[in-house]
Amino acid sequence: MDFNIDFVMTWVDGSDPQLISKRKPFLKEESDERFRDYGIFKYWFRAVEKYAPWVHKIYLITDNQLPRWFNRDAEKVVVVDHTDIIAEKYLPIFNSNAIELSINNIAGLAEHFVVFNDDIFLNDYVRPDDFFDMRTGLPKDIAAQNAIMPIEDFDHITANNVITVNRRFNKKRVLLKAPFKYFNLKYGYWNVLSLCLLPWPRFTRFVDPHIPFSFTRSSFQRFISDNHDYVERTMRNRFRGTEDVSINGIRYQELALGNFKPRSYRFGKKYDLTQLQKIEKDIKKGTHKVICINDTAKVDAATFDSSTQRLRELYGLKFAEKSAFEL
Repeated sequence: MDFNIDFVMTWVDGSDPQLISKRKPFLKEESDERFRDYGIFKYWFRAVEKYAPWVHKIYLITDNQLPRWFNRDAEKVVVVDHTDIIAEKYLPIFNSNAIELSINNIAGLAEHFVVFNDDIFLNDYVRPDDFFDMRTGLPKDIAAQNAIMPIEDFDHITANNVITVNRRFNKKRVLLKAPFKYFNLKYGYWNVLSLCLLPWPRFTRFVDPHIPFSFTRSSFQRFISDNHDYVERTMRNRFRGTEDVSINGIRYQELALGNFKPRSYRFGKKYDLTQLQKIEKDIKKGTHKVICINDTAKVDAATFDSSTQRLRELYGLKFAEKSAFEL
């Protein structure tokens, strides 16, 4: 098959005074680290230009914000404001789940697209078949099972995603229909947990790797139609809430339908900012094709500042030349 593949990126500048002012009347208690800026966003675009020159379009979703260095006239980039994809009755909105569930409303978006967060970077050369099966057009994904181990209120979101699957699918029938999609050598050690969970009569969760996720517009439409109640509740939450579902719910439904091709668990790797030595090694050697550099509440201000400073140095060396997406 020959089809276009787009990249979609959601981005926010949490230090922007206008955004802070916009949030203030609606502010609920929410961790500050979700809005801390690493100062390395431009390197995301340099990595895409180098490692994925085949991408068709890049859609950058923002809330009336753009980095000062950003070239919105670059040939492949399309800036998407919240007002372009989200109904006025829900705005302003600061709920990442609601924003991502609205991706399907982007005008001109290809049927096949890949969703990134701004802490996920290409780390080596990738090909279209790293994201989609080029014979069938099916997304690449990992259908290994996992268990919910709640540690915070927002684990309710994962539980809600699982509910949307269990209320429509019989686990035994799903697994019997295509067993080698759910138990596959590409999943490595994740197969052990899937086997341990096999006696459970319902799905407990699918693995949620911190990597770019491959989707089709059809999968978004299907999930929104089948789970209108959960989607509506999510859209009405200005901030992330315990009643939300996320785009992982869309993944779960497609995994239960068998609409995917197995992907190696080695494709990507998640780190947090306390693992700077491991991050540095992976960036230098390109061990994984994609890496997630996650910010968490356990990263104090001093560690955040020193780690992000080192990241800027590393990426400045790895991607020294400006991309077409910069002024």
